[in-house]
Amino acid sequence: MARRERTTGLPRPKPRARAASGRTIAGVPLGDHQLRLAIIGTAVLALLAIIAGFAYNIYEEQVARPGTVILTVGDEDFTLGYYADRLLAFLQANANSGESAKLAEEALLNKLEEEALTLQVARDRGINLSEQDVTQAIADGFGVPAGPTGSSFDTLYRNQLKQLHISDSNYRKLREAQLANDRLLEAFTTDAGANGEQLVLRIVVVNTKEAADAILKRVQAGEDLGTVAQTASIDLESRQKDGVMLPEPAVLLPEAIRAAAEGKAAGELLGPVQVEANWWVFRVDKREDTPYTDGQKTQLAQLRLDDAIKAKRAQLGSKVERSLNADDIKWAERHLN
Repeated sequence: MARRERTTGLPRPKPRARAASGRTIAGVPLGDHQLRLAIIGTAVLALLAIIAGFAYNIYEEQVARPGTVILTVGDEDFTLGYYADRLLAFLQANANSGESAKLAEEALLNKLEEEALTLQVARDRGINLSEQDVTQAIADGFGVPAGPTGSSFDTLYRNQLKQLHISDSNYRKLREAQLANDRLLEAFTTDAGANGEQLVLRIVVVNTKEAADAILKRVQAGEDLGTVAQTASIDLESRQKDGVMLPEPAVLLPEAIRAAAEGKAAGELLGPVQVEANWWVFRVDKREDTPYTDGQKTQLAQLRLDDAIKAKRAQLGSKVERSLNADDIKWAERHLN
């Protein structure tokens, strides 16, 4: 007899309808239309990312980077863009100096700092330069009168800016610093006066200390210093005059000679003293108040200006800051042309 299956009489669950097959993202059904929209959206986002990258690079290269402050002197900032504008002319001016391009690029930053300090020293002395003063200085450099658009001045000036790859405002800034330097030298030349104490030295110059020691012993033993200079000195100019140098203000003498001669009476034998690669045996023949030559006036004025700039730098202290790095210099090199 066949066995009958027992039933519980409970209703059986209905089978679930299967979801329509298709693509899903995060469990969300994705039809062909939605897929096309997703692809287009992804492409648009990728394109926007590329455009944003290009835009950022352009902004960084053309706006942000040239506006970077690389030097601060007091309240004045100097940007990388200004440095780049000045670089070509500076490299051209120093092409025959024997300096490498790298050293010249570093020296330009020193130059910009010195110019800023010069302008501040000028203002401290009441030398205030107007736009007209700067324009006149530019015109004087060309040897033509300042003039409007279309004039000889305008043509020469435009050509100058083009050759140096520099903007009008930055070139004027350069010329302002040069004019301030000139005005200061004029003022310091006046301050120096027409004459002052000068030393007349009689010297014997040789190239080794042993030779200088031997010269000193000979003179101490009674030989005439001038006679020894005629045969032993390697300084040809003074040798022809028995070792006598032209009168010179003490501050224009080599530092070691100035220090050795300070407070010494005329006629006292001094040395040997090393001056660069050579050795001097000398004496002060006389100290006399005589007129300065034009060359001495210029040198004295430059020394006073150098001292004033040094004092201004010390006064500003931490307000003089530099931040030029190798990447900045590479950016400036790319923008030479």
